[in-house]
Amino acid sequence: MADVGIWEPQAPQSPTARTRSLFEDIGRDVLLGLALFLPVPLKRRFSGDVRVILAALLVLVGLTFVVDYVDAGRGAVFQRWGMYALCATLFAKLTVLLMLAMGLARIERLAHLLAGVLAVEIGGVVVYAVVHAFESQIANTVLAYVIAAVAARVVFRELDVTWLRRAVAAAIALAALAGLVACRGPSVPLVVTPGPKRPPLDVETIYYDQPRLVQTALADVLASEDGVPETYFVGFASSAKEDVFENEVKHIESLFRERLGAEGRTAILVNSRNTMDELPLANGPNLESILKGFAGKMGPEDVLFLHMTSHGSKDHKFSVLFESMRLNDLSAKRLGEIVNGAGLPWLVVVVSACFSGGYIEDLKSPRAMVITAASADRTSFGCENGREYTYFGEAYYRDSLTDGDYRAAFERAVPLVREREESKGYKHSEPQIWLGEEIVEKLPLDG
Repeated sequence: MADVGIWEPQAPQSPTARTRSLFEDIGRDVLLGLALFLPVPLKRRFSGDVRVILAALLVLVGLTFVVDYVDAGRGAVFQRWGMYALCATLFAKLTVLLMLAMGLARIERLAHLLAGVLAVEIGGVVVYAVVHAFESQIANTVLAYVIAAVAARVVFRELDVTWLRRAVAAAIALAALAGLVACRGPSVPLVVTPGPKRPPLDVETIYYDQPRLVQTALADVLASEDGVPETYFVGFASSAKEDVFENEVKHIESLFRERLGAEGRTAILVNSRNTMDELPLANGPNLESILKGFAGKMGPEDVLFLHMTSHGSKDHKFSVLFESMRLNDLSAKRLGEIVNGAGLPWLVVVVSACFSGGYIEDLKSPRAMVITAASADRTSFGCENGREYTYFGEAYYRDSLTDGDYRAAFERAVPLVREREESKGYKHSEPQIWLGEEIVEKLPLDG
């Protein structure tokens, strides 16, 4: 008579053994995730254990925190917006995996897919820490697409379906994940270095001081000489969040005074603690008063050059921001009303902001030239703290505007902007220009 096997229950593992086993599984998954970045064949699959998935998620958050903390430096603090951004990204990727698993009737493989993608994300953070040391934006962007491709490789390996269906699923995953990279906004770290604490603004005093500051600015502007074409300049830097706007408008004012014949015929409006006691705020009412004041001093042959620099929104609102001042943004319609209602004889206006092409229609006039740093559906770049110019401002004013030929300077600046954006891996902003039929005869336009 043959022996009959008798099942005997296994002794339960001790907590120490279970913990050791968990860490071993996590380690194997992470190493496999790193190995997938290499073009080598791999047979082992991801564990799919829920405990490993949760532990890998904690490892990912912790490792991201450490990398961001090291990057931010001493005094760094946690910011919840970074956690929101990380969770949103992971949720979007989980949604892609869930749809693929359900579409192929392989929902039981979802845990393996998720474990694999988390391992790849952990590997991506490790690679990012190395790449980021070179401070190359284009390398960071390329890495994001590489991570998407490796995640698609996970999909191909972990689904138990035919080769063709796995290939289609991987292609769909790659397209979806690459789309997430292309549509993502600016990176939001888990850790940032807070700025220095400042006393609150004295809002009442600042508001009541505006009439005096506007009148002082206008009093310093020279009146036109009869029969002599003059150039006037007004700068408008309306976001106090980054100092690049203030820096840019000051540089451009100096350019017009020193090289383009506008000495004694300039004024700038700036939202900044550095200038709030000396210069008018950059807001709608002050801009309207300044432009009308300039119009009263200009002759019929004079040209006013208006440079506006700030952030812009998709619905074409020009950001007007100064801490607790609660200033109103300028819509394209309102900006057009202010500019076209000022009574200026001739006008060149440059709007340097994201989506600024959306302002052209409302700024059009037979006697106007309108230049924008981006098209109506594109962002512009270079608005970080510490910069002297935005990308467009640098290319147009610093590198191209050597004389009064504003159109030729635009034609020279556009390729410079494109080259700079491509070097960073950014989508081209597509600067725009529009010329009224009368100003074509007025200004030198060799471009």
